[in-house]
Parts: sequence; structure tokens; C-alpha cells
Amino acid sequence: MSGLALFDFDGTITDRDTFLDFIRWTTPAPRLLLGLLRCLPAVLAWKLGIISRQRGKEAVMRVFFGGQTVDAFNRRCLDYAAQRLPAVLRPGALAAIAAHRDNGDRVIVVSASPENWIAPWCAAQGIELIATPLAVVEGRIGGDIAGHNCHGPEKVRRVAEFLDLTDYHPVHAYGDSSGDREMLAIADEARLLDEDALRAGVEVPHAGIAT
Repeated sequence: MSGLALFDFDGTITDRDTFLDFIRWTTPAPRLLLGLLRCLPAVLAWKLGIISRQRGKEAVMRVFFGGQTVDAFNRRCLDYAAQRLPAVLRPGALAAIAAHRDNGDRVIVVSASPENWIAPWCAAQGIELIATPLAVVEGRIGGDIAGHNCHGPEKVRRVAEFLDLTDYHPVHAYGDSSGDREMLAIADEARLLDEDALRAGVEVPHAGIAT
């Protein structure tokens, strides 16, 4: 029986949140500032628990990318994956991925970020991806998520939809925040980077990935 390695992306494979980094990298400074001001009410409502994380993310997506053709958006995602992502990857995470692949384990990235800019990187690495899908209407990005934000319990639900965990042993999981807690909990061996998530009650039997 082969092993399985589940990796969160933002803050685990990368050293930052790529959702915000993608926005900064693709948006000229004047428009970025204006967009951030427009997003502020939705972000505050999200942080205060008035609206869900998904609704907050969709509001930000609508401000910065709503109305773009999916082809134009995906071209920007390809550029980001090729030109920006290499600079924000954690060497220790890449080493862990390589070790799992060498061991014959199935490696899957499980991320709350939109799949569009992670998919090109995963394809280049020869690994699989479960991430947040964006809705496309008449060839354009509206900003809405197609289904559910792949965060927290949704990560576990999507993994279970994708494969049967009983087919793999051991199951490894790597994360960096409380949003990965449920995914870490289903693993035989979990590795966590973030102390806040540790305090949230995640059991972590092994040390985190070196940066």
C-alpha cells in the first residue's frame, strides 16, 4: 500500500498567502489602492464574522477581477506561476514533496486559493491539485466561487470526494494554520508550521518543515 501526502499551499509550500500576493503582483499601484479601499467594508464584515470567509473572498475577487475574460485571467495566472511563485516557495516544502515522490507516495496540494494560478505549478511538478474553483459565466470571471471555498472542513470533504483514504498508508498532511486543522486531523502523520493552530488544538507529532 502506497502513502499519501496532502500539502496545504499558502504558508506551507509558499512563505505567504498567494491570494493577496497574486492581487498585488497583477494590479498596478493606483488601482490596487483604490481596490483595497473598495474591499474594506467586505473585509471588515468578514473579519467581524458578519459575512462568511467565502463571501469576503468573493467580494475581493469581484473588485479586482470581476468581468475579466477567463482567458485573460488565466494568462495572468500562468505568468504569476512562472515568474513570481518560484520566489516565494519554501525550500523545505519542496524537499518534502520530492522525498514523498521518491518514496512512491501520491502527492496532492489542497488549497483554499483559486486553482487557476496553482494548477500550472502543480502540473510542472507532476503532482495533483484540489483547490477552490471560480465560477465562469459566458467566458468571464464574475468573482464568485463555483461551489465552496476549499478551507477547513471543506478540505476534508473534497479529499474524500477525490479518493478513498483507506487505500493509502501512511497518510501525511502538511499545514500552517487553523484552516488546515481538519485535514491534519485525518492524517497518520501531521506537520504544522503555525503556533496559532497548535494552540487551536491540532495534534502535531512531528516537527514542522524547515524554511
